[in-house]
Amino acid sequence: MHTVRRLYSWEIREARRIFADQLNYEAIRIHENAGWPNVLDKIGSWLRRAPYDDVPNAITLSNHCYFPVKLPESPVSPDHPEHSKIGWLIHELTHTWHYQRLGWRYLPMALCVQLVQRARAYDFGGEEGLVESHNKGWRLASFNLEQQGHIARTYYDSLVKRRNVNAWLPFIQEFRERKSG
Repeated sequence: MHTVRRLYSWEIREARRIFADQLNYEAIRIHENAGWPNVLDKIGSWLRRAPYDDVPNAITLSNHCYFPVKLPESPVSPDHPEHSKIGWLIHELTHTWHYQRLGWRYLPMALCVQLVQRARAYDFGGEEGLVESHNKGWRLASFNLEQQGHIARTYYDSLVKRRNVNAWLPFIQEFRERKSG
């Protein structure tokens, strides 16, 4: 059954590790067991004449994150099978961060990169790619919106698994900066 809720306090604590106070957490709504993102993904695969991969698909529209599954109700350890859903939430919260800064302009930007690049849309080059990009003077905005979401997700995953996150830090710091204007 499709349910709508606010972020749990522990989810806000986890999100603050990336976004600090740069998200309006109170405005965000989580929609769980929403089937339509998967249906939309299936239609997209059919239109592209590509095989449907049956991987659950989430969509964020403004401050609303739609998940086809139920997310954990309480914190889980990094080795728990449900932990990947927290990283998924971090990725989708990146899109709420985009919306809260860019307004609705973020949506066509995110959709366009997905349509053109498909799975490659998320590839930022991993830790080596971040080091190389930083050395070239890249900023967070140099990456597309899906790459930014994946940077936030992989940073979070590395952080909670106590891995070295130095390559991510210059870009994560930009999520924490006051929005301009």
